Amino acid sequence: MLLELPLSHDEVLFLRGNTGVVGLAKFARNGSIFMGTPDLEEIAIFLGEEDLIAVSAFDTGPKMEKGIKSMIYLLRDMGTPLLVLPDGHPTSNRLPLVVSCGEMVRLDCNIQPGTHPEQDILCTCNDLSGTEITAITDGVEIKGNQINWKRERL
Repeated sequence: MLLELPLSHDEVLFLRGNTGVVGLAKFARNGSIFMGTPDLEEIAIFLGEEDLIAVSAFDTGPKMEKGIKSMIYLLRDMGTPLLVLPDGHPTSNRLPLVVSCGEMVRLDCNIQPGTHPEQDILCTCNDLSGTEITAITDGVEIKGNQINWKRERL
């Protein structure tokens, strides 16, 4: 299934599964986000205004959606860096949210949360796994199974 949805710079699009939710927002400007890696490197991810911030939460409900909106604010407006944990890190199991930024993201339930510096893959719940999301002008293109979604103002 291919779905094209409009997404303005002041909105978040929630993709909902039974056990998790993914929030999508446009980066809304030209700039960068820094990412700290387990190798003690800092990588700059350069983003354009149409690129995506994708935030995956491992639970559902208003609390998770508020957390997703907060994370988008921290990344877009406060310049909070992304942190990548080393493979097998015990804190990975306690992360309530994980993030990917760029023009395309693949959702996958078979990866360890927070340990992938590649920004084209994001850990998610089983229901959303296999979904591909691509930024398009003024919106997103979603390939995957039937998706429940809703849009809200940021």
